[in-house]
Parts: sequence; structure tokens; C-alpha cells
Amino acid sequence: MWCALIHLILVMELSKTVDTQQHYDGVEYFCKLFQIDNSEHSIAHVSKILRSFSLLPYENLSKILNLNRKWDDSPFRWPHDIICDYDKFRLGGTCFSLTFFLKTILDYFGYQTIILMADMKSGRNTHCTLQLDFNNREYLLDPGYLLHYPLPLGEPLISGNVQLDYDPFTERYTLFTFENGKQKWRYSFLKKATSIEDFQRYWQDSFHWMTMHGICLSKRDKERFIYLHNHYLKLESSSERYKGNVKTEVAELAQRWFDISPEIVRRAEKALRENLYHDRELGYKVPKWVK
Repeated sequence: MWCALIHLILVMELSKTVDTQQHYDGVEYFCKLFQIDNSEHSIAHVSKILRSFSLLPYENLSKILNLNRKWDDSPFRWPHDIICDYDKFRLGGTCFSLTFFLKTILDYFGYQTIILMADMKSGRNTHCTLQLDFNNREYLLDPGYLLHYPLPLGEPLISGNVQLDYDPFTERYTLFTFENGKQKWRYSFLKKATSIEDFQRYWQDSFHWMTMHGICLSKRDKERFIYLHNHYLKLESSSERYKGNVKTEVAELAQRWFDISPEIVRRAEKALRENLYHDRELGYKVPKWVK
């Protein structure tokens, strides 16, 4: 009951802030930093935005720290927070904050997008993406998976290391990625708009999911893909491949591969322990190893 009361209060407080038009200052900062101009609407223009946006890493350090600082307030990170933290500390965000930021950018430029929720192995509505409607075509945009180009929705598609399938019987799309030539299921979704109220609720819930009980970072650029989950490291590029656990300190790995200060990582590790105990006291599910 206590969790439900906190959730209700936060939803009421956030109703005025989950509005993209209130966050155009973050878009202007982003455009200045990456030299994005207000050119004529086109898929090339959207792709340029996505290529720049994909430089923001997927990371939950900032989310862990923000929750730790704001247990009695809104822990959401808004577009201006995200781009400031990227510029100063090379931080990014998780799928909810990145999706909201990307939607804010596209709303600013006048593109038509809707939010889509997706199901992953971790559960229903645990991932979010955008659908772009442009020139009578629909495209999938996914900043959480660091995709730097729009994926057309419709016919089955294989592009780069991504495959997008459609099942007409269930009306669901499924995204796969390829690792060493092997297909890996990532998530599935219906092409159905999610209301901003539901999106807000899922976002709020995500601060207490099991994924918040460990440090996770990933980054993709033209040369390589890097994924770090606690001490598990995966590197993929044309010249090197590595997958396995490493004994190196997480803070050192984050500095080496993501250019993130070790001090930020160590603060997040301390916040993780405190957040876990708060979650347990409030009745949220926590890992069995928490004493």
C-alpha cells in the first residue's frame, strides 16, 4: 500500500513535466553541441539526428544516482539533464529517458512520433521505442538499442546486425540482433500508441526493476559495440571480439571504454547498496543475495 501511495503522489506531480514542449531547452543544447540544423524534413535529417543521438551511451549509473538523491521526489532525468551530463561527464541514460529525449527532439522539429512499449525476456512493457510517421511510411526508432537509423515497419527487414520480423497473425513485430552469425531475440511489440500517462507509469516503475540492481553500460559507434554489465564485458568490432568476465574494477573499465570518471562509478556502486535496502523496506522485489 505504501508503494502504491508513493506512486500516486509522484504521478500527480509528474503530470505537468512529462510534456515535451517543456523541455525544448535540452533540444537546443543538443542541436548546438552536435550542429543539428532545422533543415527540410527528410529521413536523412532524422538519420543525422539519430547518428548524433547514438553517441549518448546507454547507462544506468545516472539513473541509480538520481534515485538515490531523490527518493522523496521525482527521480526522472529530463532532456536538459541528460545532454548536460553527456557534455560534462559522457553520461547518457536508459531506454525511458533516452526515448523521451528523442521524442522531444523530433517534436521540436515537427515530426510525428508515437511511443511504443515492448516486451522483453525480463517482462511485459519493459522496453520502449518510437514510431515515426513520415511521408505515409512508418519507421521504428530505438535509442535504447542505440540504433542510428530508422527501420521501416512493414515487410520483414534485415539491416546491418538487426532483423525486424512481423507476424500477421499476432500483429506483433519482433526485433533480433546477430552475434557471431547467430540470431538473438531481443523484444517484441504491437504497433499501438502508448499514452503519455502509461509511459510515465512504466518509467516510474522502472526505477525499482531488477535491472537497477547492477551497473550496465553500452555504446555503439561506427567501429565497435561495447557492453559492460558489472564485471561482464563484451566487445565487438571488425578487428577484435571479446566476451567474458573480467577481474578489473568496474570503475576502471567504465573509464577505459566509456570515458566516464571512476568517481561517478564508485558513487553509483555505493548508491546501489543504499537503493537496494530502500527497495526492500518499501516492499519491492530485490535480489536474494541482499541480506
